[in-house]
Amino acid sequence: MESPETPIAIQTPSSLAVEDTADKVVCKLRQFAKYTCPNCNVPYCSLTCYRNEAHAKCSEGFYKKEIESGINVEPSKTAQERTQMLEVLKRFEEESAENEDTFGVDKDEDEDEDGLSQRLANIDLESASADTLWSILTPKEREKFLQAVNDPSSEVAQQLLSSDELRKNLREPWWKVSNLPDDPILPRHQVEEPSLIDIPDSMLKPVPNRPLLVYNIVSICICYAFAIRHLGVASFSRRLCDLNDLEEALGLVSRLVPFLMDRKSTLVHTSLTGVITDLWSRFDKNAITPDLMSTLLQDAAYLMSPSNIIEEDKLQSSLAPESGRVKLTFHPHRRLLLVLSDLFELNSLGIEKHWVPQQSKHVSHKLVFYGAHAATMPTPLLRSVVIELEQRSKAYHQEAKTRDADAESDKERGARKATGLLVEEL
Repeated sequence: MESPETPIAIQTPSSLAVEDTADKVVCKLRQFAKYTCPNCNVPYCSLTCYRNEAHAKCSEGFYKKEIESGINVEPSKTAQERTQMLEVLKRFEEESAENEDTFGVDKDEDEDEDGLSQRLANIDLESASADTLWSILTPKEREKFLQAVNDPSSEVAQQLLSSDELRKNLREPWWKVSNLPDDPILPRHQVEEPSLIDIPDSMLKPVPNRPLLVYNIVSICICYAFAIRHLGVASFSRRLCDLNDLEEALGLVSRLVPFLMDRKSTLVHTSLTGVITDLWSRFDKNAITPDLMSTLLQDAAYLMSPSNIIEEDKLQSSLAPESGRVKLTFHPHRRLLLVLSDLFELNSLGIEKHWVPQQSKHVSHKLVFYGAHAATMPTPLLRSVVIELEQRSKAYHQEAKTRDADAESDKERGARKATGLLVEEL
C-alpha cells in the first residue's frame, strides 16, 4: 500500500494549529494528499487545503490564469460574457488584496498592542515623564500618535477626545468659552480670564518715533494660542493648571519667541509672512499643519481684535479705583492685554519655581512694555493687522481643503489606473 504523501496546511473553521516541517507545513488532521499542485508539486488533500494562505502564491495565480485563458481561447464569447469574466477577475483580485490587508494589519496591530502592554508593564504611568513614555513607543506608534494630535478629525483623535476622563482634564481657551454651550463635565465657572497686569500711568501715553512692534505682538499671540491649545488649558493660572503643564508652557514660549526671553534681543518683525516663517521653523517637525496654522491665526486675530462694546457686568469684580488697572479694564484692546498679562503671570511663576534663571525678571519688564505698547497702539492699525490675519487664516484653510481634495483625487485616479491597466493587460 502506498503511503500517503504529506499535505500542506489547511485552514479550518476551528482554526487548528499547524506544525512546521523542514520543507512544508503539515496540518494536524493528517489527511491523505490525493492531489499535487501543477505549479510547485506540493501535495494537497482538498480544495480547502489548496486555497490555504501558505499556498496562496500558486492558487491565486492559477485562478487568474484560468480566467484569462477562458477569455483568450473562447473568442466566440459575447461581449457581455467577456465583461462578466473580467468583472469576476477584478472582484477576485480586490477580495484577495482586502484579505491580505485585513490579515496583515490585524496581526501587526495585535503584536504591537501586546508589545506595548509588555513595555508599559513595569512603568509607573502616573510619575513617568513624557520623554520616558515617548522613548517606549515604536516609530510606527509615534507616527500614529502624531497623526492623531495633528488631525483632530481622525478616528483615533475622536476616540481619545470622546473620553469623559480626558475632557475633565481639558479646558477650552478662555477666549472661546463664551461661544460654547454649557457642558456638565466642563463647568464654565472653572474657566476664567487671566488677571490684568498693572501698567504705570506714565507708560500709557503715546511715545513718538518708537519702533512699531505690532508684528512682534502677532508672533507672541500665535505662540500663546499654540501653547494654550497644545496643553489643553484655559489659561496659565496656577490655581487651575498642573505645574508640569505650566513649566512646559514656559519652555514652549522660550523656544517659539526667543526675542521675548532674550534681554539683548533687538528683533523687530516687519511683516506677517516673516512672523509665520520664523515660527514655523521653530515648531517641532509635523507639529503644524495648514489647518492648525489657520486656527492659530484666527485665534491671534480674535485676541488682537479691538472691542467695540465692553460687557460691564463681567468686569465689575475686577475694578480697583485706586489702581491704574481701571483704564485697562474698559480698554478696547483688553483681550490683547490679557494675553500679555497671562504670560506675565507665567514668567513670574517660572522665576518663583526656578524654572528659569532669577535674572529673568527682565521678561516681566518686557511684557509690561509690550502691554503699554498695545494699549497705546492706534486702533485702526490694530484692525488692519487683524484683517490681514483673518485673510491669511482663510488662505491656509483653503490650502488644507485643496490638499485633502487633491489627495482624494490622486487616490481615485490611482484606483482607476490600476483597473485600466488590468483590463488592458487582459
